[in-house]
Amino acid sequence: MQLEELIYTSNNDLEITKKFKEEIKNYLQNVVIEGGKDFFVKHTKKMDYFITLIYKYLIKKNFDNYAPLMNSIPISIIALGSYGREQLSIYSDIDIMIVYKDIKGFNIHSLIENFITMLWDLGLKIGHRVHEIKDLFPASNEDITIKTAFLESRFITGSKFLWTETQNELNKIRNYNKKEFILAKYEEMLLRHQKYPVSMEPNIKEGFGGIRDSNTLLWISKVLFNYPNTSYLVPKYINEKDFRDYRTSLEFLFKTRVYLHLAAKKKLDKVLIQYQREVALLLGYSDSPRIKAERKFIKDLLKALWKINLITNITIKKLIKPFLYKYSFSKIKEMRIEKNCYLCENTLYTRFNLKTKFSEIISLLLNINFNKTDISLISILKDSKYQKINIKKLFYKENLYPLCFALYRAEKLEKIIPPFEKVKFLAQFDGYHQYPVDIHSLYTLKELEALEEFKKLSQKDRSILRFSAFFHDLGKGRSGDHSIIGARIAKNFAKSIGFEDEIISKLIKYHTLMSNVAQREDIYNDKVILSFAEIIENERFLNLLYILTIADIKAVGKDIFTPFKASLLKTLYENTLIALKHKELINEITIRKRKETILKNKEEFKNLPKSLQKQVLSSPSNQLFLQNSINEILDLILWIKDTRNYIYKIENKPHLIIHLAKEDNLNFYIGWFLEKLNLNLNHLSIYKIGNIKYFKMEFNEKLEQFDIPLIENYIKKAFENNKEIKTEIRFNKREIKIDCMHSPNYAAMKIQTPDKKGIVSTILQVLDKFEIRVEDVKISTQKNLARDLFIISKENHFCEKKDKIIRALT
Repeated sequence: MQLEELIYTSNNDLEITKKFKEEIKNYLQNVVIEGGKDFFVKHTKKMDYFITLIYKYLIKKNFDNYAPLMNSIPISIIALGSYGREQLSIYSDIDIMIVYKDIKGFNIHSLIENFITMLWDLGLKIGHRVHEIKDLFPASNEDITIKTAFLESRFITGSKFLWTETQNELNKIRNYNKKEFILAKYEEMLLRHQKYPVSMEPNIKEGFGGIRDSNTLLWISKVLFNYPNTSYLVPKYINEKDFRDYRTSLEFLFKTRVYLHLAAKKKLDKVLIQYQREVALLLGYSDSPRIKAERKFIKDLLKALWKINLITNITIKKLIKPFLYKYSFSKIKEMRIEKNCYLCENTLYTRFNLKTKFSEIISLLLNINFNKTDISLISILKDSKYQKINIKKLFYKENLYPLCFALYRAEKLEKIIPPFEKVKFLAQFDGYHQYPVDIHSLYTLKELEALEEFKKLSQKDRSILRFSAFFHDLGKGRSGDHSIIGARIAKNFAKSIGFEDEIISKLIKYHTLMSNVAQREDIYNDKVILSFAEIIENERFLNLLYILTIADIKAVGKDIFTPFKASLLKTLYENTLIALKHKELINEITIRKRKETILKNKEEFKNLPKSLQKQVLSSPSNQLFLQNSINEILDLILWIKDTRNYIYKIENKPHLIIHLAKEDNLNFYIGWFLEKLNLNLNHLSIYKIGNIKYFKMEFNEKLEQFDIPLIENYIKKAFENNKEIKTEIRFNKREIKIDCMHSPNYAAMKIQTPDKKGIVSTILQVLDKFEIRVEDVKISTQKNLARDLFIISKENHFCEKKDKIIRALT
């Protein structure tokens, strides 16, 4: 009231502007956050109040005591976007449109310019459009985004006469080119879902099931029927229960967005991990003995996103299906495979109003091969009353994933397989998995069925792997080892459906073993392979575990299953296969002698100088023979045989590999080189052949071609550099484990420490001071924890020096 009185009684612009700033700042600092939509509406109305008052002040300032009636000034100020929908969050932009008629006597342009400038000067985050009324229709045809914004117009202040004319223009815009607009918004929604898929850090505005899905439904209903809100779609297009669930889920998103902005102190739509706990606590969640507040919150958030996506997708498809037909009636008849069931481009369709039993739909789907299901079929599955089905038969279905995903979206999968309920929407913040447990389990099934190795298995083994892939993580969310718990759950459920097989529970119990051994152990060591082979027992289990492991890693997320990991798993598989068939060949000396015999009989080897042949066969590096095939050994020898000083080559497909060979008396400061390179080293091999030392450095990523000259420059400088690395890295004694009984010729040093730069280079530098030769380094980092393995030659008395080495490192 004081502010309103001031603008009509004072002529002091500075005083009025200062008072406006104080009022706005005071409101924003002391605003009370209550609820989602309720807060949005209150906040929107408050911004309406400030904008209206500012406009009144400018009218008074420009016209003094001779101001005409507000309706007579040809300006209307209109809210757009979330402001227009009354969904304005605390840090959202305030989008307005100023519509005017250019009547010279009012000095309109100056008035509008002063108004916008003042809004900005007062600290309001304004986004604005300015249009003369005659330009609204042409402007809407320039860009679909502009037309969309116009659909959400809401009058704030100004001339109501002009607003009436504006509404007439907006109706023309709404009715123009409806089909093109609707199909474009539908396509836009599908592209958004691809760009922002469901994840454990969801984008609650633009992402899958986000506020934009709700907006899209509103825009389409606005264009088709000019409905002011989506409640008008009930009951013809949405039943009352679904609409209540949809509104409840949307309200949860609104609340989340308000508190996310509050926690981040800025506009933010991606629910980042660093804010999840604070948002959860603001929403009223609390910790329980087993589950933290933020995990409960994310579970409810994911549930809300899936619900919104499901309801909006079904409703939008019902609304726009007349615009989607692109086939003639006769063509549609050709696509019919059963009554009311159509297969088009490997996607299964049906009618929305189909009345049928759940068991009948499942029976039909089990006998059809398809890659996707249209939302119409998911809608029928959702609305049909659940009935028991033959679950065992489900796992014998070829291409099972599309059916399982349809059942998941239709909220029926957890009814068919009750243990799945426990992991539905369960997030896993381990720094490794990119998806919640439920989606990861489904994606494992998807990746499994795409593998060529899987397709070659018997029908029985394929069904066992489908079951194991689906159940492998269902032990998560409970206290204890999820693999052991999951194995027990799977065994009990398999028994209940007549699908008993001991191999299922064993696959789930050991589903992480092969990945862990391949990435963290020396897979050329006889003890490691024999220990692994002892658990595996037979070739059949090895095959099944190998395929399940690949599918499991691929389902973790994009770019997780790298060629390097594939190579490790393949090597472990092949070495274990040899162990299972010929255990006597596992010993590293036996393997070396066998390869030496083959090598000596090769013509290319015989043609080498006798001195070089002798140097190769007398090389102290057993890893040269253990890690490489005969052809790879030959290629390496031919490459290094004429080395003078040093040579190198760089491979950059599919990831960066640097090969370097140097004369033994030439210093190469590898620690300095790795520090300068600043890339994630995956694997390092070092072999000695005669007076030549060979390095093979494998990195995690591929570089841009223009970075290659920089690497070459670092290689050259690494030979010239005579300075030690200045590093502060020190380890705790408990982080270092040395095994001098690793094998007859090698010791192993395992490092387990929080990940940081310079671990490998520091250890190499210390070992070099003690004249200790490293032959192999395997780097594994997970959950921000480095687990690095160094294979070290026992020559030069490493085991006698180990205490001094540990002291130097700690």
